Amino acid sequence: MRIKIIAVGKIKKEYIRKGILDYSKRLVHYIPFEVVEIKEEHLSRFIDVDAFNVLLDEKGKALTSAAFALFIEKMMISSAKDIVFFVGGSEGFSDEFRKRADFFLSLSKMTLPHEMARMVLVEQIYRAFTIIRGEKYHK
Repeated sequence: MRIKIIAVGKIKKEYIRKGILDYSKRLVHYIPFEVVEIKEEHLSRFIDVDAFNVLLDEKGKALTSAAFALFIEKMMISSAKDIVFFVGGSEGFSDEFRKRADFFLSLSKMTLPHEMARMVLVEQIYRAFTIIRGEKYHK
């Protein structure tokens, strides 16, 4: 299994790019992981029917870090070959694209800039693996 983040647009803020890179480097010790930046018009190319496709959405299900770790763990033992997280641009996702999702996840009840949402997501995926492994990162 792999975890991928498919994100619309490029990160412009250096501090966010560095944060994502730092957590990405940590994550590859647990699972094959990658972040792919794309143009919005290419989104539909990345929906994989064999993967579990998760859209970040303000109306999605909000999970605690522990519940998110359990979610990741359950997906790892499921029949899905990958978990693919989609981070949309400032306009979100089209209705047509939304119909193809398996799950909608909210990172917060607050609205986050899509660049910041990407960094929070990568950190939470890393945190999930430390919880699964019983490591001391999560307190």
